[in-house]
Amino acid sequence: MTAATLAAGLTLALAVPAAAAPAAAAHLQPWQLVGPNSAGGHLAFTPDRPARLYVLPDTGRSVYRTDDHGDTWMTQGALGPTGYAIAADPRDGDVVYVAALDQVTGTGEVLRSDDAARTFRTVATSPGGLSSVVVSGTGEDVFVAGEAGVLTSTDHGRHWAKLPGSPTGVTDLALDGDELYLTTGAEIHVVDDALARPELPRKLGVPGTPYLTSLSAGDGVVVGSGVLGSGVLSTDAGRTFRTLTGPWGADDAAAFTGLTADGSLEVQTIGSAQPDGSPGTRGVWLSRDRGRTWTDHPAATGAVDLYSEIGAFPDRPQEEVVSGPAGIFSTRDSASFKRIGVPDTEVNALATAGPALLAATGSGTYRSTAPLATHLPRGYQDWGWTGKAPGTFANSVGALADVSAKTVLRVRQGYCEVDCFTLERSGDGGTTWSPLATVPGNSRSLVVDPRHSGTVYAGSYLTPAVYTSHDGGRTLTQHAIPGLDGVRSLAADPRGTLWIGDVTGLYRSTDGATTASKVFDGEVAHVAVDPRDPRHVVVAGSGFVKVTRDGGATFRTATGLGSADYSDATFTHDGTLYVSSGTKYEPGRGVFRSTDGGTRFAALPTQPLDRDVRTLLPAPDGRWLFAGTGAGVYRLPLR
Repeated sequence: MTAATLAAGLTLALAVPAAAAPAAAAHLQPWQLVGPNSAGGHLAFTPDRPARLYVLPDTGRSVYRTDDHGDTWMTQGALGPTGYAIAADPRDGDVVYVAALDQVTGTGEVLRSDDAARTFRTVATSPGGLSSVVVSGTGEDVFVAGEAGVLTSTDHGRHWAKLPGSPTGVTDLALDGDELYLTTGAEIHVVDDALARPELPRKLGVPGTPYLTSLSAGDGVVVGSGVLGSGVLSTDAGRTFRTLTGPWGADDAAAFTGLTADGSLEVQTIGSAQPDGSPGTRGVWLSRDRGRTWTDHPAATGAVDLYSEIGAFPDRPQEEVVSGPAGIFSTRDSASFKRIGVPDTEVNALATAGPALLAATGSGTYRSTAPLATHLPRGYQDWGWTGKAPGTFANSVGALADVSAKTVLRVRQGYCEVDCFTLERSGDGGTTWSPLATVPGNSRSLVVDPRHSGTVYAGSYLTPAVYTSHDGGRTLTQHAIPGLDGVRSLAADPRGTLWIGDVTGLYRSTDGATTASKVFDGEVAHVAVDPRDPRHVVVAGSGFVKVTRDGGATFRTATGLGSADYSDATFTHDGTLYVSSGTKYEPGRGVFRSTDGGTRFAALPTQPLDRDVRTLLPAPDGRWLFAGTGAGVYRLPLR
């Protein structure tokens, strides 16, 4: 990427929500990112703007910025390369660096923004991916590291060179005064006098054979940890290291280590896995005396689940900011937490339950009434915070199905010796959930028979099958239909036909999934039945959208779309048809509309900032079209 990724005029200012638009101009209105605040990421603070925080989400596709301690967030266009680390200039809060990787070429790129992350440009490249970046207190010296070693700039990022003697395979950097520490996994090196006359990297003695992916350093303390391994600690500027120990179990892993704003040492530990495969007991520990004594914070894991990074706003040093897989949180006592961001999460499915919108994500189901309101209220990006973050492991929700205004079903990945999912029910509009049945496989498809609300179908794509239930989901029966290799979508019509979208093609069953016949070949992502005419069916898939008006006797390929992966299709009450383009592995093309039932489509004149649209849902009252993307939920006024 050698040019700005998006003009500043396309920046989406989330703090200024729009009201519903007149029907004639509805599709010309901008899409609004409405949340949910359910994604973590990498943190970058700057003393120059003490209320500002940049977050590079774990997806690595864009940068979010708050200028008001997390009350509102702004996001810009896509980075292009995938970002893995972020740092801001302490003296100029508008200057931001991202360490990135071009997934196509395998080239590492140093991205720089001079306009507060609105646009980025490439200022340096590396033969391999880059995964860490640090900036000195003056902003003059910048270090970026990755597979090919360490790049350095001594003039505020204008010119770059390879750090002499740098080892390869660097996973993280930490700067403490003039000392630059770097880890290559099993080793830690230090560059003495790194800001003036850098010496050659010097290998330090580390006990055991840890695999270190993160380092923190400050005031002579250096601490490192990896993925479910033991951490290492030095309290004498790296001259000696010891295995990190504390009051936790001897076999517990140091999943996270870091230093707080006041220099305290913070550690999260995880015990051995339970017999059912679920993660072991977790703890968050704080030491104010360099690891000699520790204080346990048992409420922290319930609120955040897993720690990935910590920091603090410069004007609020006593308020810790914690990044976890399901959000960015702030706390003053490690007991009560506030979720402050960020609205960047992969959305698998959407549903409405009475006055609320539900979003199925990789970290559970989120619920909010704000997206259905004419004017978005304060805090509209934060959905349903209860003081307890959803679990990180085995909590991916693949599909939702509404039964009534208050009753909703969902399928969630479960804990089993082999892949399995659990069908769950909510009787309070998605606020709480109860398990019904657990079966082998994994699921992204769920539908309720429109003739009998107690008949439920769930598709599986790891154990290819269709599961049926005639008691509201309390029991499920597996139907391993010949030919199925991965069910991705199900649709049921009032005539008794069940449409099965599989990675091998479209199938049709008229006996409740006991048997099915193949209609056509192709990788099907979604099947939609026109609620006004069950013989009108639309099938979206890899490279096509096909339409039938005779119940499947014949299908015609829609025009006006072009070659792309199409992910969803939905009808509004007036018969307008929308399809979306999105996939986990390729850039999406956004949302298309047809006013003739799917014969011809045209791209909407405005698009969500994230065009990787996975799922679509019109509001029950027809006022909004919601799009679940790879980075949150957007809404568009329809009238």
